[in-house]
Amino acid sequence: MRNALVSAALAALLALIADVRHSAAQFAPFFFPPTPQTLAPATAPPADKTERIRTAPHRSTKPHRKREIVRSPPNQRKVAEKDGYKRVSDLVNFPKFFPGLGIIFVKPDTLPLGPFLCFDRRDRLVATVYMVPNKDIDDHKSLEGAGSAAPIDHVSLYFNAGHPGVDVPHYHVVLWHVTKKQEARVAK
Repeated sequence: MRNALVSAALAALLALIADVRHSAAQFAPFFFPPTPQTLAPATAPPADKTERIRTAPHRSTKPHRKREIVRSPPNQRKVAEKDGYKRVSDLVNFPKFFPGLGIIFVKPDTLPLGPFLCFDRRDRLVATVYMVPNKDIDDHKSLEGAGSAAPIDHVSLYFNAGHPGVDVPHYHVVLWHVTKKQEARVAK
């Protein structure tokens, strides 16, 4: 009885690990060459030039393959520059990278309100900032700024006594497009 039980257990284990397909299916790679695979380059090209080709899986032996080209999203900083945004550090005496906000761009004709676009060191949009002068708040002035197409994770609001570019006391309204944890990308 014990030998029969051990034999059955071994047979079941062998069935689990053995390839039990029909023998013709096991030799299919010799008759039908495998589909070529596209390998990624060893070093990635710039983000705005990356392109991948995906091939849909198929079960038939027809040489028909569906191809879909997937392009990386455009470089957001370059898009902003084409749209008339200038680096704040090129307009006024301001650091190129400001800890806490990153690399800041603005359209000069939208000052002082903005929007100011903040990018990390890899040109990813992390925040949109509006600088609302205290006088405008005290005067109960209605303000309208350009919207943002990027999703907003959370909002920060804080006072600033003034700095180059916006010398008057004002509030920063920061629309964060990244999580609180990802804010660290522009912390240093």
